[in-house]
Amino acid sequence: MPQSPSSSERRHALYALLAVTVVWGWTFVWMKQALSQAQLTLGPDGEAAARGLFLTLRFGVAALALPLLLPSCRTAKNFSPRLWLEGGGLGLLLLVGFLLQMTALSTLSPAVSGFLTSLYVIFTAFLSLFSAKHRNLSFSLLVGVVLATLGAAYISGPPQLGFGLAEWLTVLSAFLFACTILVTDAITRRHAPAAVSLSSFTVVAVGAALYTAWTLGQEGALTVPQLMGLLSEYDFWMPLACCSILATLIALTVLNHYQRMLEPVRAATLYAIEPVWGTIISVLYGMEAVNGWFALGAGALLAGNLIAELGPKPDRN
Repeated sequence: MPQSPSSSERRHALYALLAVTVVWGWTFVWMKQALSQAQLTLGPDGEAAARGLFLTLRFGVAALALPLLLPSCRTAKNFSPRLWLEGGGLGLLLLVGFLLQMTALSTLSPAVSGFLTSLYVIFTAFLSLFSAKHRNLSFSLLVGVVLATLGAAYISGPPQLGFGLAEWLTVLSAFLFACTILVTDAITRRHAPAAVSLSSFTVVAVGAALYTAWTLGQEGALTVPQLMGLLSEYDFWMPLACCSILATLIALTVLNHYQRMLEPVRAATLYAIEPVWGTIISVLYGMEAVNGWFALGAGALLAGNLIAELGPKPDRN
């Protein structure tokens, strides 16, 4: 049975995962920039194929680079059928979650998308109730979950919810992201985290490539050379490179290594800080303006994380 992490390991994990949320704060700007360029270049009919190409290269480049960055990924024990079955399952959850989120992103405002995606904090807490290992959630952790969710909801002002198809797709993606948090916690305790990253990245890339091929067959008028022409556009390949190297290769590999040192719900509460960085970055890009809602939302997120961290810890046995 794995030993419980020490207080020093928990502290290092908190710092590392906080750094992950900073990188994730940029991803909305990057994905929005790439999708906007795709729509400008290919028109509305090419959006689905562009999403598939983006995910194929984002995770494909990360999968190819990871063994160069961490040679331990190439050892024979990291190619067991069980590892690839479980890592592949994680990859499928990521693939569907990202496709749903990116599909809805073209029609949702940043505030609504950020809030609905942050529901994975609530979903993670709810799903933990069905886990014998994590169902004994402390009161302070539950308070942190509620404050983090409310903070994400109001950081850009009251979300204007309409609950059309795009909103429901984002809610579903949030549920899938909650599942990835719990699955990551489970399988990184049984397998080397870097090997989990390699298997999940590979499955996302292959699945996204198949999705891209299917969309090209459906759309008909869009050709492969037209789609690949996106790679000559700076506003597509630059955000793609940033998402692949920073948000996937580095951030997700760090996440897979350190998340197992925290309770899944605690990790989800920490990840909810992402909208704070996203809003700050949007302000720097001139996409949003800081107002009182930002202070309220950021304050609630900070308070939720402090309460979750300083309150009594659930039993990790």
